[in-house]
Amino acid sequence: MKAPKNPSTQPRLFQVIDMEELVPPHHILRQINEAVDFSVIHDWVAPLYTEKTGRPAADPERLLRLMLLSYLFDHSERELYEILPMHAGYLWFCGLDFESVLHPDPHHPTLPDRTTLVKTRKRWRQHGIFDRLMTYVVDQCIAAGLVSPDVHAAADGTQVRANASIHSLREVKLAPVETLEDYLARTAREDEQTEARDPDDDPPSPSPKSGERVHAEERGNFRGATFSNRTHRSVTDPDARLYKKGKGQEAYPRYLVHDVIDVQSRVILSRRASLATGTAERETSLEQLASIQFRHPSITIRTLSADKAYGTTEYLEALFVQGITPLVPLRRKEMEEIPTWKRRAKDPAQEARRQAKVRDVQIRNQARLIQQQGGYRSIQALRTRCEHVFAEGKECHGLDRARSRGLYAMEEQALLTAVVQNLKRLCRFRKKRGGTGSLACAKPELGAGSPTRLPILWRQTAGRMASKIRHVGSLCPINSPAF
Repeated sequence: MKAPKNPSTQPRLFQVIDMEELVPPHHILRQINEAVDFSVIHDWVAPLYTEKTGRPAADPERLLRLMLLSYLFDHSERELYEILPMHAGYLWFCGLDFESVLHPDPHHPTLPDRTTLVKTRKRWRQHGIFDRLMTYVVDQCIAAGLVSPDVHAAADGTQVRANASIHSLREVKLAPVETLEDYLARTAREDEQTEARDPDDDPPSPSPKSGERVHAEERGNFRGATFSNRTHRSVTDPDARLYKKGKGQEAYPRYLVHDVIDVQSRVILSRRASLATGTAERETSLEQLASIQFRHPSITIRTLSADKAYGTTEYLEALFVQGITPLVPLRRKEMEEIPTWKRRAKDPAQEARRQAKVRDVQIRNQARLIQQQGGYRSIQALRTRCEHVFAEGKECHGLDRARSRGLYAMEEQALLTAVVQNLKRLCRFRKKRGGTGSLACAKPELGAGSPTRLPILWRQTAGRMASKIRHVGSLCPINSPAF
């Protein structure tokens, strides 16, 4: 007699699965989907596609959502495609279901292959699509009320390890400069030697021992060797530069990532990647401030907090010219004495240098005076939030190391990481204040007979009635037997 089968271990023949029910109502993916309208990507990438030739393109919005998933949960593209068939939330966020992954149908939405995602990402990077996405998300934060019109900003930079080993460093050998006559004479001699040589004579092959020795030297026996960005470059990532965090620490190929954030909301207003140089922080910061004022004219940066590395005269003068109050501590806290001369210099160049010295001292004293007054100490104390934003990006979103090689790839990683960080803050803000986000950008349409403005007394009475209704509703829910 055959033993009966256990019905609990036997799968059902037909299953009806609603992807909407599998995602919890307060999941971060559902919040992001409700906060931002990602369909605007179609208008941005429309000039990059054609309707006359080629195969049907993958949905740009679905590709964008895949990229956001990769950075939101710190997955590589290969790892993301391994997890996708097993994660209902990821599929729902991309507008897919299990059937579209198991049994693809060209007449229904399907998952694009990984090669398409990689090529699309590189093409969008070249055409500035990620810059537009960053601007769009910041505009959503402004429209929702998360970022106030008067912004107290903070600027800082951090180091990111490049996707290159220190063993990939090689000495840069510059080709000798020779005249045209020397080049022609050298090539003529090489041609004569080639014709005179017997073709049967092959060059001697190196012995295994010498070959192994050379290979070991190429791998990098760095004892006693000195490296510099002037003399060495990484073979795998030439854009990376040797950089160290402090004295006594080892230098590695790195990039610099710069942030300008709103210290009150911690929203990243601008994020850039640059080569690791000593002046990159100040130069990139000024570019970011100009870009913010151009891209987001509805906000005004009132103050800028930064550390001592930004306390140069040129940087302070640039902030004063833009109307930004610098909250930057200087290395010397004492007020400087303004230089005076008894006689005017006859040489115009010498007189210009004298006036430049006076102006530099005045600028530094003005910055010191702001520090001594103490009216901005509470705002300046929030500068450390910039470090918190960097820590979040490195610990949760993989910003501690470059995913790809090259400065443009590092720029892409920095922008997409900033986008997902801002989306998280926007969703957290919308949980506290409903009806914000992308819906806040649209102006309400008034009917033909509706008044454009209500009387003040009526509005106050309506507000009191609404508060009483909310209070009663909290005591007696609608689903209770009393209703």
